[in-house]
Amino acid sequence: MALERRARRACAIDAARGAAAVEFALVGGLLVLIVFGILQYGLYFDDSLNANQGVRETARMSVVGKTSSGCSTTLGWPGISCTVEKMVDRAPADTYVKISAPDGWARGNVLQVCVLVRSRGDFGMLPMPNGGYVRASLRMSIEEDTTKPTGTGTAEAVPTGQSWGWCT
Repeated sequence: MALERRARRACAIDAARGAAAVEFALVGGLLVLIVFGILQYGLYFDDSLNANQGVRETARMSVVGKTSSGCSTTLGWPGISCTVEKMVDRAPADTYVKISAPDGWARGNVLQVCVLVRSRGDFGMLPMPNGGYVRASLRMSIEEDTTKPTGTGTAEAVPTGQSWGWCT
């Protein structure tokens, strides 16, 4: 009789362990998806903040006649483009830049800086806005026109499926 009770108790414990394993298997997949979703979108938002800050810093430096000291080219559109890439803190292959002064480089005219950055957070587990690319743009009034870049701007070629249509 005692042996039979012990066997029933062991069977009940094994059944409880099996039920816990099944419950974890059902909930575990959802839990992993939620954790990776938080990580993926957190990195996306971090990249968005970096892009906006980089564009803001570059536009401010450019309209007062400065460029990043870390660039080999510090003059004209290439200097501004290099400054954007340094300020956004991305590898140049992942950063696409468009800079324009539609009315020419003169005091009071507008400088527009746009950047398209591939997010580090695109793991492919969840759909990302804009295909995993972060966009940032800013328009600022030119304050210093002693070193005038020639032309009205420059734009790098963007990856397939992207365009500069949003940068106006």
